[in-house]
Amino acid sequence: MKKVIFLLVLVFCICLGISCKKNENEEFLKTINDDLSYKVEGIMESFYPNGRKQNEFNVCYKSKEYIKVSLKSVDSNEEQIIMKNEDGVFVLIPSVNKNFKIQSSWPVNASYPYLLQSLAKDLANTENVVVTENENSKTYETDTHLFKDANSNKQKIIVDKETGYPSEVLIYDEQGDLFIRVVYTKIDLNPSFGANEFKVDETMNIARMNIEDGFEYTDRVIAYPSYYPEGMLLTKEDITSSSDGKEVLSIMKFASTSESFTLIQEFVNDSETQKYVIETGEVIHVLGSVAILKDASVVVFYNGIEYTIASNDISDVEMISVLKSYMTTEEK
Repeated sequence: MKKVIFLLVLVFCICLGISCKKNENEEFLKTINDDLSYKVEGIMESFYPNGRKQNEFNVCYKSKEYIKVSLKSVDSNEEQIIMKNEDGVFVLIPSVNKNFKIQSSWPVNASYPYLLQSLAKDLANTENVVVTENENSKTYETDTHLFKDANSNKQKIIVDKETGYPSEVLIYDEQGDLFIRVVYTKIDLNPSFGANEFKVDETMNIARMNIEDGFEYTDRVIAYPSYYPEGMLLTKEDITSSSDGKEVLSIMKFASTSESFTLIQEFVNDSETQKYVIETGEVIHVLGSVAILKDASVVVFYNGIEYTIASNDISDVEMISVLKSYMTTEEK
């Protein structure tokens, strides 16, 4: 009889614990939904083996159809903007007056740690959320996916008990090492937005007016990746350049006995007329820079150069790793 009572008490305690965890999660979820509008600011740090890159971020979220994210490099002060409005999804590069219109389901196709709705989605989609707490905060350990079909990453969402909103997000790689850290410095709920807040041309014009004396990419060079899949060799290389060295295009092909990829590097210069490009793909981040993940290729703009890597053989993760090798301190 005592054993039966003990088992009943044990089952009750387990059920109570599960219920408490569920209630904690639901409490957090109730505050964040698609209709919650906000402005948030913070720092996003991207870590790599020999250092880190920092970007200031500013998010304006009016609804699931009106979103604007500004990412500004702390090192170079260069800004990149992701925007969604009634006309679609756009990636703006103000320093060179270039506008990518993306056929994309952003941001629902993946998780983005600077969007509150992404954090709530990860919490809702994780089967066994681990919740720990101290005097000032609660930490939710969840899964997250940084792009479609990517392996799941472990994530810690640290929520301030006083405000009920996140103060920090930590994302770990497959080896358990921290590789993305987001710190929220300001959260403004239900703000008012100007009539032109989510208009592409107005946003580009304002961003360009804020550029002091323009961007001069004086240190651009065509370089070789410091990482590429084992067994591959450079098999072909073509470089064309204008007489003043401002217009440069490089096409490299790497191959092994069974696989290959093509790497394109193109200098992109400022233009008085806005340049438009239409792409289809996902918006992702490569060491803090905005990138476009397409079917069998990835495009990223960094330090005045547009990098494109394309392959039907190597994985998206491998292609991204090749691009990362251009954006680390070894290149400098």
